[in-house]
Amino acid sequence: MTMFALMIATLLPPLVAAAPYPGWRHTGSLVILTTPDGANLPASARLEAFPLLVRLDRDWFDFSQASAGGSDIRFSSDSGKPLDYQLEHYDAKKGTASFWVRVPVIRGNARQEVRLHWGNPQATSASDGKKVFAADNGFASVLHLDEPMRDELGSLVPKNLGTTLAPGIVGAGRHFERGQGIDCGDHITNFPFSDDPFTSEAWFRAGIAGTTVFYWGRYATRFNGKTGDGNEVSINIGAPASLNWASDGPGGVVSATSPRLGEWTHVAATYEKGASKIYVNGKLTGTRQHRGAMSIVRDIGACLGGMRNSDYRYVGEIDEVRVSRVARSADWISLHHENCKPLQTVIGPVIRTGEDFGVSPSAIQIREGAAATLTARAGGAVKLYWTVEKEGVETVAAVDRFSFTLPATRVIGDTRLKVRFKAVFPEGVQTREIPVTIQEDIPEPVVTLQAPAQWDGRETMEVLPVISNIAALRARDAAGTRITWSVLGGAVIHESKPDRLVLKRSQYTGPITVRASVGNGGAETVATTRIQVTEPAKDPWVRRIPGREERPVSNQFYARDDKNQGTLHYNGVMTEAADSVTLRLLADGKLVQSDTRKPEADKSYAFSFPLKPGLIRYSVEFAITRNGATVVADTVGNLVCGDAYIIQGQSNAEATGPNNGPTVDAETPFSDWIRSYGNQYSGEIRQGWGNAVRTRIWGRPDYGQCQIGAWGMVMATNLVAKYRIPVCILNGAVGGTRIDQHQRNEANPNDPDSIYGRLLTRIQAARLTHGIRGVLWHQGENNQGSSSPTGDYDWKSYQQDFIDLSAAWKRDYPNIRHYYMHQIWPSGCNMGGTPAGDMLLEVQRTLPLLYSNMRIMSTLGIVSESSGRGLCHFDLDGYAQIARLTGPLVEQDSHGFAPDRVLGAPNLKNARYNGPDNSEIVLEFDQPMAWKEAARTWFRLDGVVAPISAGKVSGNSLILQLAAPARAKTISYLSGKDWDGKPDRLLYGANGIAALALAEVPLASGK
Repeated sequence: MTMFALMIATLLPPLVAAAPYPGWRHTGSLVILTTPDGANLPASARLEAFPLLVRLDRDWFDFSQASAGGSDIRFSSDSGKPLDYQLEHYDAKKGTASFWVRVPVIRGNARQEVRLHWGNPQATSASDGKKVFAADNGFASVLHLDEPMRDELGSLVPKNLGTTLAPGIVGAGRHFERGQGIDCGDHITNFPFSDDPFTSEAWFRAGIAGTTVFYWGRYATRFNGKTGDGNEVSINIGAPASLNWASDGPGGVVSATSPRLGEWTHVAATYEKGASKIYVNGKLTGTRQHRGAMSIVRDIGACLGGMRNSDYRYVGEIDEVRVSRVARSADWISLHHENCKPLQTVIGPVIRTGEDFGVSPSAIQIREGAAATLTARAGGAVKLYWTVEKEGVETVAAVDRFSFTLPATRVIGDTRLKVRFKAVFPEGVQTREIPVTIQEDIPEPVVTLQAPAQWDGRETMEVLPVISNIAALRARDAAGTRITWSVLGGAVIHESKPDRLVLKRSQYTGPITVRASVGNGGAETVATTRIQVTEPAKDPWVRRIPGREERPVSNQFYARDDKNQGTLHYNGVMTEAADSVTLRLLADGKLVQSDTRKPEADKSYAFSFPLKPGLIRYSVEFAITRNGATVVADTVGNLVCGDAYIIQGQSNAEATGPNNGPTVDAETPFSDWIRSYGNQYSGEIRQGWGNAVRTRIWGRPDYGQCQIGAWGMVMATNLVAKYRIPVCILNGAVGGTRIDQHQRNEANPNDPDSIYGRLLTRIQAARLTHGIRGVLWHQGENNQGSSSPTGDYDWKSYQQDFIDLSAAWKRDYPNIRHYYMHQIWPSGCNMGGTPAGDMLLEVQRTLPLLYSNMRIMSTLGIVSESSGRGLCHFDLDGYAQIARLTGPLVEQDSHGFAPDRVLGAPNLKNARYNGPDNSEIVLEFDQPMAWKEAARTWFRLDGVVAPISAGKVSGNSLILQLAAPARAKTISYLSGKDWDGKPDRLLYGANGIAALALAEVPLASGK
């Protein structure tokens, strides 16, 4: 006997009469490896009653030899003792199967045998999950999430809320979309409670961040009654992608590593004696100690994909969810991960007889896009690995396969790599290396963009990709391309089509860059073109087409147009024939115009009268003449004409003021010249027109009706008093909302469940779609973190979200002339105080650079005796200051107000070092500045307090002298974590308005 055969015999005891299953025709040996060649557990590890996953594959298991459904498959230990098992999935057609086998003991740094038995047609299934997963090996609940969906221990009764079967990490799992989940019950009594130890774990493959994978507990209820202790266990994916488990108390911990979206990840949360731990993919990635951190009640709820049996937001797959009554050890969790991951390391294939070792072919030359199959011989091997080394990086590509198919990915130029076949034998590891050459065979597209160099931003223009090597692509059947378009540099309304980009309208004058990323399966080619946009000095007013039966209603507001007049339409269809119809227009009771017409053949009629804006109450009388007799059939009064605006955003745009105000607002009395329409809170239109109010009493039936908020009321009052024309404001703000929640639902623009749809419906009903002059925006407090659907920090998507939102406004309200942006307070509503929060303010600061018609105002200098709830909401005086700051900008745009100073907040144009030694920084603003020595404490260089020794002003520039030369790449001013809400150290312009906050602005070289 050779030494090789001797070692195999030593590892595998004789198969005596195939005991304990003498009626089975086939028996094979599998080896559990916890050595460095396998799961790599320490020698001290000893895991009792471990549920071992055994996957069968047609590559090395002949499914035709087993009974249908795998009912005859059995497992035994190396000593011949039968092992309890559960069959989770079996698919003979695809040649895959998964079994959970309860192994009495698994030792670290060892190899031990498990025997597989099959081939008995008379055998019935002995699969029993309750024996594999039981209370005696620590389990409280196990969900495989296949069909039928059940808990192996009966602790949970899962109810499917729309999830669907999908490939899981083991057999089938569940796919979740937003709004779908699994309700596991609301009166669960068999889980760990009080301060008992536990393990809560799951496998997941998430499509988004900012959601919950698995939750159990009872919020705001504690076993010991002690407020503050943890009462729930929720495994959460943060945004940007991160992992943590939380308890609404001191229990819980954040992982130091993050999951990769779209990849299977195992997470385990453990707790014992005050120690909260989290494991990600078998590794301990976070620990936190707090004595007596948990106090879970006995009667709890649980769910998958949501939080507290609601808020189902998870998107992706979940599988193999478990709760244990013990805090599983690091070795246990590591082995479970290594055992279940797709390229598992714990157990090998059924050992083949023989001693031959090799791989064929010995070398491969293959064209990109094709595939090559390698076949191995490894008699006696207990574990198999295929690896691929490319550019010095070796990765595992397959395990436990005697054949391996290598797909030749797309390459640029001929590419060489190495495939290695590694077989673990009792005496060691043997390796064969196969050199591979992938020949480039499919060309990448060579692309340029065809477009005019000039655009007026109004006429529709197309940008076309020109592929110069299209013939070569067609010859290789690779002409199908995918194009991703983007427009950089300005706010442009555009439409991406498969073969072109359509530029529809620009809200910006200046250069833009159109970028196309073109790919046909390989590396993408990027092409760009630069277009100079020059908008017309003035846009024509877009006329609204009146309805066939459109007539005024009492209290209606008409918006003036670019010719300084409104247009009243009175259209209808007679029910009976008439000789003529007459419409009379009265101003303050005096007749100013009359028109008599004969109805058309279809009995229809249409009148239109111009209205002069001003503090004038108009009314109309509609009269019908039949057989010489004239009768007044309709009279409508209290009609006015002026300017209409939108206020939109969140709570500081809603601006109801402290305690939502009294029944009658004594500080800002009702005015017949300030109007609104519908309900700001509910979006309802049934109560129609009315005099605007700051707010109404919360909880009353009329709350929200014609409500325009505190600073909206002050601004409107000032405009009416100064310019003697009425003002209409439609406030659509909703507190606590993100910018993505304000977007237009393209499938249903009037969606009553959307903020955009409710406001659009009100404005359409008010017949003001073509009368809106401007939008005043105050929003962003809820975007200082990472709660948007992108799964990343909100500031990264805020610019595009606003561009998309303004494009929607321009589409539905085509005569918008200006946007008014407010930069929120740093760490507004205590939601910032982080670099991400500061960057949100920076994005707001730079938005006007993308528009030719946007003004921006700071809120930093708005301070009053009462600042509302912390640094969040303003009191009435603070809101009045917003109106006094923003109102003059509106005056300048809508009334031709010619100020003697700049009206906007100082905004930085560029920042640079001055001189060769970087000891001076020049900040150039868009207006003259003032310097205050105390302001130096707010500046930071690369996040560190700037060593400013002195400062001075030179026109529009602020010059900062540094105590020592600097190498910083960025400069910031006023971070959220530093801001105290006080004005004494702020930087101001010469106009007395606080400068906008800055974050991580690049510093140009002074050389």
